[in-house]
Amino acid sequence: MKGVKSKILRGDEFCPAQATMELLGCRWTMQIVRALEPGVMRFNELAKSVGVNPRTLCTRLRRLEQDGIVERRVVSAMPPNVEYELTAKGRALNEVLQRLIDWGATWMTDHQ
Repeated sequence: MKGVKSKILRGDEFCPAQATMELLGCRWTMQIVRALEPGVMRFNELAKSVGVNPRTLCTRLRRLEQDGIVERRVVSAMPPNVEYELTAKGRALNEVLQRLIDWGATWMTDHQ
């Protein structure tokens, strides 16, 4: 995947829905965004909360940072201490995810 900034088209037009689904379709993205909803988390806290291995988490966080969803902040160099937080764009995405969760709870409960 080239990321959200790649040109995703509907005919000859950019399709924001398709671009959003490409972002959300990347495994662990939704879980990471949801885990960061309460606020700042350190890398190890986030890995434990989401249940993803550190290498995968690192890859997903880099992409979310590139897409402007997550902000990475180095707190100390030694020992390495990094914190992650949702940006305004990430908080807005989290609101969309909550609506998807609500929709799923209403309409997908009988779906096995």
